[in-house]
Amino acid sequence: MSLVIGLAIEPDRLRAVGVRGARVLWGMDAPVTEATTLGDALSVFCAKLPHRRFGRSRVIVALGATFAQTKRLAGLPPIADERVLAKTVSEHAARFFLRNGVPLVTTSVRRDAAGQPWAAALQKNIVDTIVSTCSASRFDLGGIVPAIDVVKPDASALAPLGHEAMEFATAYGAAVTQGALAWRARATSEETAPRWRITTIAGACALALILALLATGLGARVAEHRAISHLASLANSTRAAQRAAHDNDLVTRALGEVATFDHGRRPITVLLSELAKTLPDSSALLAFHIDSTGGSVVALTPRAGALLTRLERVPELASPEITGPVTRETARGHDVDRVAVRFRWTHP
Repeated sequence: MSLVIGLAIEPDRLRAVGVRGARVLWGMDAPVTEATTLGDALSVFCAKLPHRRFGRSRVIVALGATFAQTKRLAGLPPIADERVLAKTVSEHAARFFLRNGVPLVTTSVRRDAAGQPWAAALQKNIVDTIVSTCSASRFDLGGIVPAIDVVKPDASALAPLGHEAMEFATAYGAAVTQGALAWRARATSEETAPRWRITTIAGACALALILALLATGLGARVAEHRAISHLASLANSTRAAQRAAHDNDLVTRALGEVATFDHGRRPITVLLSELAKTLPDSSALLAFHIDSTGGSVVALTPRAGALLTRLERVPELASPEITGPVTRETARGHDVDRVAVRFRWTHP
């Protein structure tokens, strides 16, 4: 049996195992540092592999998730020929995979147990580096596969590699896995199906994708119109409720103001009656003013002191005092005092 080399490539590590049949013959690994490019590191690594004594070797490369995308494909027509599907996916890779500014190449297509198609996309610059390195190292490149699609072995298969054996699981899986999604160099130069058939399938694929996008957009538009209609049916009720709430707020404020006024006001007619009884004979009120803290009166009276004494007897008045000058005037042939008295309420 010829030697098969499984090579696992990660951004920071290279690992390889030499497998004959199912038996591991050797394993090697090396770091990829920031000081070197992946191409330089790969060339140096391949030159050190102990493969020459086994004759020309075949290499199968497994790329980590940084360099490979694997996904179930949606929008493909139900074609049984996986080769035709692979060609269609290759020509329309941007419809199925994220490019992020990096050119892609695609692998074979495989249907799962449920009949769903799967494929992987690989970064083209990494694939080109691998192809040129294998050619320079005189390796037969058997294919490039996504690391996630290779079978991981049990520990016993890698036991000859010692306590770090499982670190080489991906490389070993690449060497022994059959049926993995794979990119192969010869696939780009071989016409696997008539061109008219490829064109027809590609057109059907594009149409399916367009219909899927339109269906999604139409569904969203229908939902939008339903929501608008529902909101319109509620608009009148909403406006009526808002008007009622506004009116209730106005009534509440008015009632609050009335209550505040009613709570703070005093029975003026009763107070005026008491003042009329209290005034000395031959006295008259010229002005009467009250506020929240008290009030004032301006009166004509025979004697200002007598008026002040009388006002001190009114139960609701407190601390009456003369404000301003007391002047003598003549009213109806009598000399009287013109006096202004300020007072406070006994209970605020």
